[in-house]
Amino acid sequence: MSNGFFISTSNRIKSTPFTSRNEIAGVKKYTVYNNVLLPTIFLSLEDDYYHLVGNVQLWDVCAQRVIEVKGSKSLLLMQYLFCRDFSNITSGKAYYAPIVNFEGGLLNDPVVFCINNDHFLISISDSDLFNWVSAINHTKEFHSDVNETEILTIAIQGPKSEQLISKIFGEEIKSLKFFNFKKFSFNRESLIISKTGFSKQSGYEIMITNPNNGILLWDLIMEKGKEFNIRVGCPNIIERVENNLLSYGNEMTIKDTPFDCGLGKFCNLDTAYEFIGRSALLKRQQVGFKKNLYKIQFNLESKDKPVFFNLPVFKKDSEIGRATSIVWSPKYSKYVGFLIAPKNMINELSDYHILDKVKFDLLNIS
Repeated sequence: MSNGFFISTSNRIKSTPFTSRNEIAGVKKYTVYNNVLLPTIFLSLEDDYYHLVGNVQLWDVCAQRVIEVKGSKSLLLMQYLFCRDFSNITSGKAYYAPIVNFEGGLLNDPVVFCINNDHFLISISDSDLFNWVSAINHTKEFHSDVNETEILTIAIQGPKSEQLISKIFGEEIKSLKFFNFKKFSFNRESLIISKTGFSKQSGYEIMITNPNNGILLWDLIMEKGKEFNIRVGCPNIIERVENNLLSYGNEMTIKDTPFDCGLGKFCNLDTAYEFIGRSALLKRQQVGFKKNLYKIQFNLESKDKPVFFNLPVFKKDSEIGRATSIVWSPKYSKYVGFLIAPKNMINELSDYHILDKVKFDLLNIS
């Protein structure tokens, strides 16, 4: 790998069927996400960003591991597991759905695909969720089949994504609505294609079970995408932060509830049924949730345009929290990032600073 150091793959840290394609495309950096290699940079953060917001990219996001839940009590299990109200969950739709522990702390923020009321796919962010789902299923006797699948996910992202994908799967795919999915056939395999993805540039994610078909489809997408100036790419932190997309493990952790980080609208405490963490969250609600999510902006003289992931934030001389995912934003011509901080420490008149007294603007984005 050409990222300045080597990551040894093994049964614990895995490559994907598309890792060789990433290498051919000149991947420069990887991270490890759910014990799987996930590219983070190809040309540079800024070059990748400008290309993503203007064209179309093909991403290897197999690191979004997929848990399958099947069985006659699967819906009851999903309702118990998730804090989003699944009373009226509908086949063919995907749901962004935080999942919390018994104290209300975030465990993960997956996307749930409802195949039908007896069959669900959970596409997870970066934390081990399989053992949790499996243990709850067993101890609470839902008797569902819970499996950690070998489903492979690739993404087509960017403003030209619809033009590209319709050349492969036909005009029908243009009718697919945001956070909906449908099955399409490719080389005698039934694929799930959803109008989702970890960017705000419009796009699709494709779930594949056959690695050989995956490679055939990858190469076909790259060939058909030439007229749209396609590149192999990856989730881009600049585009993510500019568009307020949070990353579990960076912006929020198990120490935060959904109401601490702007995800309260996906956590329904007035459900007619009980779910894990509901009692704890209701108790916290009575006294008021103490934290909130903010966006910070500041200027900094630097030729290197570094990325900061964990910086102390001060109100005068007191540390009030840690800022994460701080990057240079071409859109705002400033550094931007996120902060979760106590509400009672935040007001417009305070003297906030970071990085040895560098002052910043604070915006409420929740």
